[in-house]
Amino acid sequence: MDSASGGGSSTFFQPKEDLLELLQSLGFSRNASIKSLYYTGNYNADLAAAWIIENQDRDLDGPLEDDLEEEEEEGEEDFPEDVDLSKMVFVVNTELNMGMGKIAAQVAHAAVEVYRQLQQQPQKYGEMMMSWEQFGETKIVLKGDNTNQLKELAAKANSIDLPNYLVQDAGRTQIAAGSITVLGIMGKVSEVDSITGKLKLL
Repeated sequence: MDSASGGGSSTFFQPKEDLLELLQSLGFSRNASIKSLYYTGNYNADLAAAWIIENQDRDLDGPLEDDLEEEEEEGEEDFPEDVDLSKMVFVVNTELNMGMGKIAAQVAHAAVEVYRQLQQQPQKYGEMMMSWEQFGETKIVLKGDNTNQLKELAAKANSIDLPNYLVQDAGRTQIAAGSITVLGIMGKVSEVDSITGKLKLL
């Protein structure tokens, strides 16, 4: 077992250095970052960050090798290859300066509406929904600049036929009625990243 390089590394799994550095810059430990990249296919920092957040009950700071030894003893399977991973992304309109509770409610509304679209068109989205549910139900919240940007992102999502929903607030608290608060988008990781990949985590 090799853990000489800065608190844990793997000789059999090589995480992508740019993703590893990005995760560590967000405040995650090196071992947690390596584990998250391993379990999400070494694919994307968003997926890896979501995995860490959703697995706080695990020993994230121990070496990856220890986890794998335990899993081998318990007969658990590794992360499957060649899976079309999907994620749900929420872009928050930060120009509205909403409070955290308001943001949480608006993101939840977007999630419900996007998921409703998946359920209403099972022949079209059933496979994507099953994959998303099976592999962690990844949900990412990002910072959007303003209303125009959210509309532009929604148009891009529509152009490649991704389920999406723009939340318009009823205006009962904090902000004016009709304000566009959050954009929710669902799709394969690569497709969603082609639209929102340059945005920062909220």
